[in-house]
Amino acid sequence: MFDNLSDKLDKALHVLKGHGSITEVNVAETLKEVRRALLDADVNFKIAKDFTKTVKQKALGQNVLTSLQPSQLMVKIVKDELTALMGGDASGINLKGSPSVILMSGLQGSGKTTFSGKLANYLKTKKSKESFTGCL
Repeated sequence: MFDNLSDKLDKALHVLKGHGSITEVNVAETLKEVRRALLDADVNFKIAKDFTKTVKQKALGQNVLTSLQPSQLMVKIVKDELTALMGGDASGINLKGSPSVILMSGLQGSGKTTFSGKLANYLKTKKSKESFTGCL
């Protein structure tokens, strides 16, 4: 799911390549594609709309530095806003309970089983958690 979203965001931000400046027109075109990519990834319409509105305000308020291209600045703004939307700073997992319970949920084919295996391997090798039981 994230690979598909990433590809669509890359295509959307590709619109700005070759432009000498950020204008309201090319920002609108880019954000239209970004909103479409978010909606295709099952992001709530209101969240996608608010996200693109915030990015637009930040993008139009920025002066492009001479060392940056408009597309690079837009990528930075979108990345920063996606990071904030997803919760900002990373936080650790609370494994103090016995047993520690972690719920995995998502659409069919979105990578829950693969992620669960990778998480189990990480917890076993890095966090010294030895036994795992689960219901897939």
